[in-house]
Amino acid sequence: MRCFLLLWFVLMAGTVLAQGPAILRGLVVDAETKQPIPNAQVGVAGNRIGTSTNEDGRFVLSVPVQYQQEQLEVMLLGYRKYAQALPPLPGPELRIELRLSPAALGEVQVTASVEGIVREAVARIPSNYPRQATRLTGFYRESDNDPTGKPRYLVEGLLTVFKESYRVPKSEGVVQIQQSRKVDLRAQTIVRIDWAGGPFIAHMADFVHSRAQFIDPAHFRHYAYRLAPGSTYADRPVYVVTFAPRAGNRRANFSGRMYIDQDSYAFLGAEWQHTPAGLRASLQRADARMLRVSYQPYAGRWHLKTVWWQTKYRPPVGEELLYFGEFLTTAIDTAQVAAPTYLERAQYRDVFLHNPVPYDSAFWHSQTTLLPPAAMQQALLDQRRQQRADSLFQQQQGGLPVTAGAELAVPAPTPTPPAMRWLSRVRYGASAGSWPLGVPGGGLAVDYTPAGTTFRAQGSARVASQQLTGWWSAEYQFDLTPRLAARLATRRVFRQFSGDGWEAGFSYEHNLNPHHRPLYGRAGLAYTRQTMARAVGAFENTSGGLRVGGARLNADKLSMEVQSTTDAVQPKLGMGLELNHKVELVADMGYLLPLRTRTQLQLQEESGFFLTRSSVAIALPSADISLRVNDRPATAVPWQQQRWLLSFGLLYRLQ
Repeated sequence: MRCFLLLWFVLMAGTVLAQGPAILRGLVVDAETKQPIPNAQVGVAGNRIGTSTNEDGRFVLSVPVQYQQEQLEVMLLGYRKYAQALPPLPGPELRIELRLSPAALGEVQVTASVEGIVREAVARIPSNYPRQATRLTGFYRESDNDPTGKPRYLVEGLLTVFKESYRVPKSEGVVQIQQSRKVDLRAQTIVRIDWAGGPFIAHMADFVHSRAQFIDPAHFRHYAYRLAPGSTYADRPVYVVTFAPRAGNRRANFSGRMYIDQDSYAFLGAEWQHTPAGLRASLQRADARMLRVSYQPYAGRWHLKTVWWQTKYRPPVGEELLYFGEFLTTAIDTAQVAAPTYLERAQYRDVFLHNPVPYDSAFWHSQTTLLPPAAMQQALLDQRRQQRADSLFQQQQGGLPVTAGAELAVPAPTPTPPAMRWLSRVRYGASAGSWPLGVPGGGLAVDYTPAGTTFRAQGSARVASQQLTGWWSAEYQFDLTPRLAARLATRRVFRQFSGDGWEAGFSYEHNLNPHHRPLYGRAGLAYTRQTMARAVGAFENTSGGLRVGGARLNADKLSMEVQSTTDAVQPKLGMGLELNHKVELVADMGYLLPLRTRTQLQLQEESGFFLTRSSVAIALPSADISLRVNDRPATAVPWQQQRWLLSFGLLYRLQ
């Protein structure tokens, strides 16, 4: 009996464990024409989970056990709502026929102005859309197609999108990438255009949340709103409102149409394109940009359902680029959940095609995705076969063996060119800070009469008392290891002094906060040289071609500066904070260990093409130069190099 009971428990446990999500596949067609219907909204359990039909009218939906006894609903603008109980799962493809709603063909009569309808819809956003934070689970796809429509690459991902309350306008938010996969058919070249920020269309294209310009009351004066023939959604009447720039207006960025529920005044969706003014105002260069967005009801509120985005751009060199991005909400969670940590979040500047999230085929097959159109699948298959054929031809040319069935194998990814790998190690940046320089106030006078010439320069300047002078720098780094980098920086001082400098050395970083936003401890060692110069005047070159120290100065006008040049070793300590995956904010404190300091008089040509101007530095003391500080003879400048140096800056990673 004990053995029998044990066997029964094992069988029951196995049955429970075997019950998992089941896949529902379907085809949605027009009941009259029998043609496939794209973009139809498919929902289960009151849209708690759902998907959308692709261009071929097909969909696939992963239905968890707890929802397999719920109602299936299919809705689309202009059609009657379709509802039925879910069939036993798994099962054959379900065929669904949608019937056109008669109300969609009629005219709509309104008593208020069309602009008044839009104003009322905007006013009701807080009552029609989530007032608390929500979490959307969704599917994202992007591709870049050639002029013939064949995709150069296809990349897909499963996302979690965190939405804040719609009461406050917001076009930014948090996105987390759960899984991704890609097919990259582009040739590996050094110069290549990649699209960044794709997954964030779930925030940027949410025109209700962001209060896009065409529904912003502050910009209503730029648009002309007109009422088009009405439609329906889920058997409810819908206003169809078109919008376009007013005649002669150049400030309206969009034109298109939007759909507003007549009873609740909720925005159901919109489709629009950028006007020439909108393309000029956009930070992202494009020749054309079109969008389509829809919302769906759940738990008494309207939530983002789908986003479709297309951008056309012809770069200065190469073929025209045709970028597609689309997002589909597959599940809605209104429970209050904590947003992901910094390390778990996607970032807008990241190229989705390059994201490091691994691809797990077992995980992918259990999720709801937006099926790619059959034409896209065929194009990808044809291109893969062509790549494989080219690879086989190269093998035959090189005398390599070809295995049977190789023509159907997926080609191995092309290795990254060495130049691209090197670029991924390069960082550059800019910084500013204070250079320690002790300067007592006083007067500075110079008399320079080179022997054997008619040239004479007598100049003076007043030097103000100060302890620090400002500087800015351009910096370049090359990562030798993930923590150690070689660096080179050029520097220029400002305020009452001028002068250039440079430093070269090494920098070491260690992440002190590995589980959250990276906070780096920094240490470095560099050799530095800095010039501090004070101008004392500009003079006519009366001797024509003045020859000084082997250099010939032919310009009609020469400037004269007294300068000190210091060589030093500079150890430094600092901190770095990652602002995003490409940008780091750094602050360093250095300590100068001077090796030598030289005092010089510099003459420089002031006329002629700036790249061909000559200059010469003459070491002091010199028999031809009389230097006076506060009316007393001197052989060195009055300012002295101090020790501590402070800097703040930004570092940017190329790849």
